[in-house]
Amino acid sequence: MGEAADQMIAEMEQARTALGHDLDALEAGIRRETDWRLQFRRHPWLVAGCILVAGLLIAELVRS
Repeated sequence: MGEAADQMIAEMEQARTALGHDLDALEAGIRRETDWRLQFRRHPWLVAGCILVAGLLIAELVRS
């Protein structure tokens, strides 16, 4: 193998490592944004309203 091939392999390994870090960060961000406790702390009235609407819809479905 020549130097060019070795350099390409090194760049691919770097890209793979960077992609792994990016995916880890994305996963952590998704986990944080979908945490209902965090959302309740940030937007308590919005979450309470959504719960109320969901309860009314379920009650309407059960009643029918």
